[in-house]
Amino acid sequence: EMSLGMQVKLLRVIQEREVLSLGSTQAIPVDIRLITATHRNLLDEVTAGRFRQDLYYRLDVVGLHLPPLAERRDDIPLLAFYFLRKHATRMARAVDDIDSTAMATLLDYDYPGNIRELENIMERAVTLAQEEQLTVASLPPALVENAVHVVREKAGRLPTLVEREADYIRYVLDRSGQNRTQAAKILGIDRVSLWRKLKKYGMEESLHT
Repeated sequence: EMSLGMQVKLLRVIQEREVLSLGSTQAIPVDIRLITATHRNLLDEVTAGRFRQDLYYRLDVVGLHLPPLAERRDDIPLLAFYFLRKHATRMARAVDDIDSTAMATLLDYDYPGNIRELENIMERAVTLAQEEQLTVASLPPALVENAVHVVREKAGRLPTLVEREADYIRYVLDRSGQNRTQAAKILGIDRVSLWRKLKKYGMEESLHT
């Protein structure tokens, strides 16, 4: 996002390790660690002439690629609960849980706005929540509509809410390696509540403890 003129100045600071105060002629030595971030492909920007090649190679010492949220869905429950507690505390709201249908809806969404969008969704949900547990009623209509479109039919019919919850519990258990403690944490419930749901859905005998 930086202009080419500013890129030249930044490159000079990195190479010479000194800066000039505005209006001064006295160089000031600096000892800095520079951390940069971008959502753009900088090699494409270099090819297009919008980013200096020499600056790119000065910055690209240790590169870290963080995949978008849609490519690491295992992080969605953990981030959702983090943002839930953050905004519930800030707003002094007694909201501390997310029901399984709302969580399934969050998992089905692709988040074009990445983590910031998830945080905005959770902030909105906490604001609108009528109970201590978030439900789909608190989620943006676009998410709910998206979830309706991605629900898979079972034997030519739409699944019931009970089937949806059972499927989600199976999904979380599979992704947690059948670790009930971790699965319960992701689901936002305790181990006893998870055990009761497993018993209710006839799933407890086939799983590890």
